[in-house]
Amino acid sequence: MTVTAKSLLCGMMERGDVPLGIFISSLDPSVTDIMAAERFDYVVLDGEHGRFSRVEIENHVRAAKAGGTLPFVRILENSPALIQSTLDVGAQGLFVPHIDTAEQASSAVAAARYAPSGQRGMCPACMAGGYTLDGWIDHVHASNENVMVIPILESRAAIDNIEEILAVDGIDVVHFGPGDLSADLGIDFVRDFDQMSKLWERAVQATHAAGKFILAPAGFDYDTADMLVVEMELMVLRKAVSRIVRDHRGNSAERLIMRIEGSKELS
Repeated sequence: MTVTAKSLLCGMMERGDVPLGIFISSLDPSVTDIMAAERFDYVVLDGEHGRFSRVEIENHVRAAKAGGTLPFVRILENSPALIQSTLDVGAQGLFVPHIDTAEQASSAVAAARYAPSGQRGMCPACMAGGYTLDGWIDHVHASNENVMVIPILESRAAIDNIEEILAVDGIDVVHFGPGDLSADLGIDFVRDFDQMSKLWERAVQATHAAGKFILAPAGFDYDTADMLVVEMELMVLRKAVSRIVRDHRGNSAERLIMRIEGSKELS
């Protein structure tokens, strides 16, 4: 399996394009089919809050590959074993939660790179390895160069340590995570936007000063980010369904009023 995430996404951002992705928690890979068909640049399978098994992640990876979009996984924790197993089923990058220090970021990068550059174990008999030793050295090189490890900055400590995190070799993008960050600070990330905005500006300035890129949720006034990700597809679905039902109820009320007025005219 050819790994191209870093070259493709960083190439887009260097040209001034803004890659767009979406979180997915549905187990049915048809959802990834749809997102690929709609030309999202990447999908993020939610292994932190979702219910995915490795088999289900692999099936979504197949759908992403077939549709021409990049499969990422938000993993449950910064665990070398979990990082290796997730990459083996074909993820091209990882969103790693609760990265607060450079040491934690370095550990995640080491787990994502094959030896001798890192600590990832060798296995050609998997989706990532293409089930063959043919071209293995090329695969190792491409994987070590292109698998993306994206730390999620979601605590005050992470913001305080952002320069050190960005200095880690192998960290090209950081994800500003306002949800858990606001919880860590004891504030509401929507209502207390002024406080969040100051942290956002600090993160943006530090990231760009390091010559790297910052990712943020779409639709929350962080749209100056280099890379955006849409909220969970189930939340998008609920909003769409809510709008359909609301429009229907409104149209039904209008039709009723028209019938009543028509009856008055006839009488």
